[in-house]
Amino acid sequence: MANDPLPGALQGLRHREMTAESNGIAYGVWTWTPAGYEESDQPHPLLILLDGEMMTGTAIEAVALQAQLGESKPVIVVGVSTAPPGVHMVQRTIDYSAEVPTPEMRATPPGAETSFWEIYETLAASMGMQFEDLFGGTDAFYRFLTDQLLVQLQQELRIDPDEVGIGGHSSGGDFVVDTLLRKQTPFSKFIVGSFGTDVLDRALADRERAFPGLSAPRHLDVFCGYGGAERADPFLRDYIERGIALIERLEKSDPGNLSATIRGFDRETHGSVISHILSSGIRELWGTGKGFVEVTLESRTETK
Repeated sequence: MANDPLPGALQGLRHREMTAESNGIAYGVWTWTPAGYEESDQPHPLLILLDGEMMTGTAIEAVALQAQLGESKPVIVVGVSTAPPGVHMVQRTIDYSAEVPTPEMRATPPGAETSFWEIYETLAASMGMQFEDLFGGTDAFYRFLTDQLLVQLQQELRIDPDEVGIGGHSSGGDFVVDTLLRKQTPFSKFIVGSFGTDVLDRALADRERAFPGLSAPRHLDVFCGYGGAERADPFLRDYIERGIALIERLEKSDPGNLSATIRGFDRETHGSVISHILSSGIRELWGTGKGFVEVTLESRTETK
């Protein structure tokens, strides 16, 4: 029924639309503050989450539960998706993709009947677009997030500038890693789900070489997750493997500035793994290092 209340954790969720000055696109923005935020005067960590319409609820519930149990810090969650939702699939590809995939990246992987890039070819054709039109919008979308949305959020909310993170899955993960490669960014926490290097490949070698020499305002922490079933899927296997290898190379090239945790979730698929990645990523990047029993015992001791 329309008047049924939302679950407690979701009741503070607010929605608005913002038109990006960088590309003229309208984005839906969902903003949620954790329990205790209003009573506190302390700055809080922030997670900006891509594909917000699909993933914000999952992230909110993960934060709400883990913070309540004392396992993670209370994190502000802000989800971002193209508005209206009907055009999100096209615009997300443009926003999240730095480069047009090379013919080598678009080739059918061994053991597969086709390449998943054919899905995007069909998508472009259905919209009267060329395949190449679906790529190259990362700079404009990045400017929207950093120069407009983040600035607005910092004016409205108490945000710890040393605890600002960004999370994305699949193509969203591609964008998160594109942001990581910039290095000189307000983001220092990165949740990366099931990503590849296909839309980074044309400039990747040069960007990798430059990465260790760039200065980072803060230490960079990355949580990269993927589903075990994805590494057995001929359509996704090489895509996932390329992504994992890149994170490993970046950490090895600059261990003083970058720490990465890479975790596979047995038998999980491209869709089912999302909740695992968000929940584990939040705990790894903003965890207290304490478990439920330890926190409960501490609480009981304090109340005596």
